[in-house]
Amino acid sequence: KNTTEIPSSKASTAKICRSFNHDCVSGTSELSHQRTTGTPGEQEKDKEVAPDTSTSKPHYMLRARRQPSGSTNDTTSTEITSKAYGLPCRGKLSDGVAKVTPPEGWWDRSGIAKDLTARGPAWQPGTGLGDMMVTGPIKQCVSGIGGIYEMTMLELPPVPMSEFRTKADSYRKRQIGSEVDKEDDDESMHNLARKFWRRLGPTMEAPIYGADMEGSLFQGADACGWNVDRLESCLNLLRADAEDGDLDEHFKLPGVNSAYLYFGMWASVFAGHTEDMNLLSINYLHAGAPKYWYAISPEDKQRFESLAVSHFASAASSCSEFLRHKRYMLSPSILKKAGIGYSCQIQRAGDVMITFPGSYHFGFNTGFNVAESTNFAVPEWVPSGVAAGVCMCHPHSVRIDMSRFTTLLKNYDREMSAADKKGVPRISYSNWAKLEAKRRVDNAQESDSEDDMDNANTITFRKGRVVEVLRYAPGKSLYQGEYASKKKQPSKSSRKAVAEEDDWRMALRVKASVFTPGTPVLCFLPCDDGPGSEMKEKYFTGTVSQVVEGHARCHFASTPRKDDIWLAVDGHQLFLDGGSAEPPAGPSVKIASKRQTGAKAVSAKKKLRT
Repeated sequence: KNTTEIPSSKASTAKICRSFNHDCVSGTSELSHQRTTGTPGEQEKDKEVAPDTSTSKPHYMLRARRQPSGSTNDTTSTEITSKAYGLPCRGKLSDGVAKVTPPEGWWDRSGIAKDLTARGPAWQPGTGLGDMMVTGPIKQCVSGIGGIYEMTMLELPPVPMSEFRTKADSYRKRQIGSEVDKEDDDESMHNLARKFWRRLGPTMEAPIYGADMEGSLFQGADACGWNVDRLESCLNLLRADAEDGDLDEHFKLPGVNSAYLYFGMWASVFAGHTEDMNLLSINYLHAGAPKYWYAISPEDKQRFESLAVSHFASAASSCSEFLRHKRYMLSPSILKKAGIGYSCQIQRAGDVMITFPGSYHFGFNTGFNVAESTNFAVPEWVPSGVAAGVCMCHPHSVRIDMSRFTTLLKNYDREMSAADKKGVPRISYSNWAKLEAKRRVDNAQESDSEDDMDNANTITFRKGRVVEVLRYAPGKSLYQGEYASKKKQPSKSSRKAVAEEDDWRMALRVKASVFTPGTPVLCFLPCDDGPGSEMKEKYFTGTVSQVVEGHARCHFASTPRKDDIWLAVDGHQLFLDGGSAEPPAGPSVKIASKRQTGAKAVSAKKKLRT
């Protein structure tokens, strides 16, 4: 593929997706950075789409740094800071994406029957692969013209993979005259790119894309640490607070670190977007026709967003994070006219694409193919995660409590540094989080045996429970930690106000139909008392502002709308606010009285946040 191959050893291969702090190896590839402003008029569009390979700049591959013997992670400093790790090199990240061509033998490809074409006997009807259901395929209906497009998604019934491939082949033959390409060299792919942009529009027959189907074709193989479904990334620290984090099963957060399968056909697109929470992503093309990628230069990110807002003003006015809807596309000719830099890359079967934090990317499939993708993180991602916006238009948007995440990350690094001094081998993020989850469960069981006041599951339909309610204060406003930008900590008076406004209210479990816009509610949410503390669940007052797909959007007084949260109306975290109530007699009254006796007694609640 005209790229420098990465080392074939398991250790070297696995480390690449775990750290930004790498060396740089230059090679040649089809990567090309567009920096021209373009010529006036849409007549020049075809000439602008395909990169000029004769002027391609060096393609930077990634090589992991050497780490201490016995270490399973790249963390080596006492505190995770930019000084310890070094900031990511702008030159290495300037394209927004990186293409990696793994060496032969990095895994046996048994999950795809060692067939990179997706057309062999093992992919035919009556086989496991051929009969695999493509759940929820979507028809992508395009509106717009002149390089400015909007997609309307129509969900279709599930179909077997072999039937989807037949539809893809028939569609491609109707559109460009052939089911498959005899050649997939660079020039052929650039010609397809010209055809794609020339035909894209409302008059084109709508393609179908089998996107976001949870599953994996790696079948549990280690794949030298590059199994997309089991990447060992610091995102696995979230296991420490997961409900089943102490169990032995492989930990997955749907939509975050769980793998998704994608079944493409000619002209099916992935619109311009960044990953949820500005995470990194890895996309492996298992088999089939290539994918054609475009990536916006990170330095032009804000200008690209401004350009998108100007062309899609209506969508931008209703949601500031409208590009996360993955429905809007601007052609390369529009980008060139605006002077926005971008790079192009061709991903063939067996290639891996890595997208960097906050990098906008989009593209299309050149024919039937099967890909697998997921998100991952490295410690240097944290500032990008803190700065990420969240779309609140639907309840399934990925949201990570960055304040809590940085606390877990520092705790992990502190314990691993102590292990280094003792000569004890380090453990992985997953194993550390699993032990942390077990400690949390053990502590919770001890606490429940003494007092079950905070156990939401004890509240029944027939009888409510008097609970202590706290004022909701988002973590970003009270504590950000060393990984985020330094901001002034809240004054003593402001922290004291959080504690003084605590009161007691009646929590009622009611039917889901009761939760309508404007309903006062109590939300049972995880929170902690600051760095190093354990996560506990407390009650907070809120108001339902919207109900969608069995989820209620809860707003909290004196907080911006972006800090709203979605909770399931039939879950254990949402209750009807039954009004003020007298504190119950027992140990909880003693706790309340202690809180009122002096500043020391309320110190644990000063930094309370979710």
